[in-house]
Amino acid sequence: MSEFVEEKIIQELADEAVRELFAYREANRKGQLKELAKKALGRGSHRRDDIFWPAGLLMLGLMESGRIQEIEQYLQTWLNQKTRAVYVDDAVAGYVFLHLYEKTARLEYKEAADAIAAFLLNARRDKVGSIIYNQERTKNYIFADGAGQTSLFLARYGAIFEKKEAADLARTQIINFLQYGMDAFTGLPYHGYDAETGIKYGIVGWGRAVGWLMMGIAGYCEAFPEDREMAQVFASMTRHVLQYWRKDHLFSWQLPALDGPVDTSAAGMILWSVRAAKVDAADVYSTRTRAVGEYDPERDDFAADTAAALRGYINGGKVYGASAECIDFSMYRQQYGNFPWGQGAVLAFLACKR
Repeated sequence: MSEFVEEKIIQELADEAVRELFAYREANRKGQLKELAKKALGRGSHRRDDIFWPAGLLMLGLMESGRIQEIEQYLQTWLNQKTRAVYVDDAVAGYVFLHLYEKTARLEYKEAADAIAAFLLNARRDKVGSIIYNQERTKNYIFADGAGQTSLFLARYGAIFEKKEAADLARTQIINFLQYGMDAFTGLPYHGYDAETGIKYGIVGWGRAVGWLMMGIAGYCEAFPEDREMAQVFASMTRHVLQYWRKDHLFSWQLPALDGPVDTSAAGMILWSVRAAKVDAADVYSTRTRAVGEYDPERDDFAADTAAALRGYINGGKVYGASAECIDFSMYRQQYGNFPWGQGAVLAFLACKR
């Protein structure tokens, strides 16, 4: 039984997440045919990956809701491939692989996690050790997406297998983003940065950038609860985020844009992070900063109130109100509806029992 919603709703959300997960693979298959045609015509092609981050978030939600069998069924096709390309965005799926390995002791899940870890440990980095998000680009851009995803995975990998190099690299991603990618006025991240030039890119407080970074820090805190400095980092960031908690108990697609559209995917990612981090609530709520938002620790229950608000965006097992896929820095399509990342993130939060 979930703490926030009845089990019936969790299973309806999970049923839809399973449908969307397998539909994602089917869309990839159709996309591959189109890309092969493009390549034959001499036009550019785009990679397809069955464990890319949208699938990773769906699997995270299914993992939290206990739907392990469906995840295993989905992954078997990918595991059976003789050659598998790995990307930075596969790190969320890698986090799921680690949970599957811990639960089942199946060696193929460890081998898959090993492959993702090896790729990340050997990936191209910038001058301060941050993993470059798009390894194929010539620019050394660091995205919140990549920093969050890789630290989420590498921290748990390092903790489970006692790999100090992986744990240290996870921590480096977080520390570097805090040094080079944050806005001093709001305490929120830009979407990304270039450490070489010192230029920060995208907008301040894009909801999913906040979500990714918080997920990475939460993953580190979960893996290494003894690291009090990182616990304080998570608590501080949560306090800054709480300043932009809206009157309707949700978050805008860009957190400081309080009158803008809601983004349920950002809310799910942020709230899953708060649950997963297991940071003492006293650390998070010790500072009452309400210059912008509506949060009052003496009156409000952050997680429960957000869960109740998210219920209004669920219909027939589908989560609505998620913003569309981001194309690049400052390219955020203003379309809102049911997308895999919203479905997965909201399910992960609502089903999380930690």
